[in-house]
Amino acid sequence: MERSVRGIQPIDYDPVGDSLFVSVPNRKYEYSIMVGDDLILDFGRIPPGEKQTIVGFELLNASEKFGIDRHLLKNIRRLHAEITIDEKTVKLKLSLVISHRRKERERSKVLEVANLGVPPMVSSINI
Repeated sequence: MERSVRGIQPIDYDPVGDSLFVSVPNRKYEYSIMVGDDLILDFGRIPPGEKQTIVGFELLNASEKFGIDRHLLKNIRRLHAEITIDEKTVKLKLSLVISHRRKERERSKVLEVANLGVPPMVSSINI
């Protein structure tokens, strides 16, 4: 990846722990909330507006969610995530493009869990 925050890549996948971490470049991290069993949302601020929003997330058991080999998730070329939070649910729509044997393959997943106190908002992450 070309863009990073103080040496941290915007997309980081750990095949041992099977966790996919995505963060917005140049964000100001404040706190995290575990939503359901497999999703951690990071909240903070993104200049210049500095309005509080989602600045990243971690998806646990990522290869299982996408139904692909763990080592392929190290080859993510593009990613789009849309997170919608309303009073009842937190919904993550995640699309990614993986490079495998010189071909690009797109995978998508929608994860929906009950909202147990996260403030309503809509946020998108493109990397």
